[in-house]
Amino acid sequence: MNEMNMGILLLSTILTRLLSRFTWITKRILLPVYYLTAKRFTVIGQSMEPVINEGEQVFITKTYYRLNKIKRNDIIGLYNNQKIEIKRIIGMPDDRLLLNQYSLSVNGTEIINTNKMQYEIQNKEIILRNGEFFVVGENYTKSVDSRIYGPITKNQIIGKVL
Repeated sequence: MNEMNMGILLLSTILTRLLSRFTWITKRILLPVYYLTAKRFTVIGQSMEPVINEGEQVFITKTYYRLNKIKRNDIIGLYNNQKIEIKRIIGMPDDRLLLNQYSLSVNGTEIINTNKMQYEIQNKEIILRNGEFFVVGENYTKSVDSRIYGPITKNQIIGKVL
């Protein structure tokens, strides 16, 4: 092995150790901080079943998104019409969504396809702007979500559900 390969191997080893320590720090320090700064809520309604059932308690932390980016598929707590709702983010800024009463596609990939009519939604295209997110409940036929009330803004997001 030449000196350059040895240097790359050494750097790779150092980075791997640092990342494993960072993972340890994240699990041992940050996760408890998220829970300490979180608020507990009791779930009312069936919109997130079977992932989160009615009557279950969840923690919503505001701190998480101060240290991490909002990601697709995150389950979040949000303010909507003076209520707190729990939904999954499926649409991010600049995404193109196509929806009708039976299906929903994000950037050409079908996310929801059901033979049960969800709502009387005519074919609709939505392009999310900067700071907008599209959220849905897991129980597509019972959830009132962005398919009905449209995209939410970053300001409506309380935090991540732990």
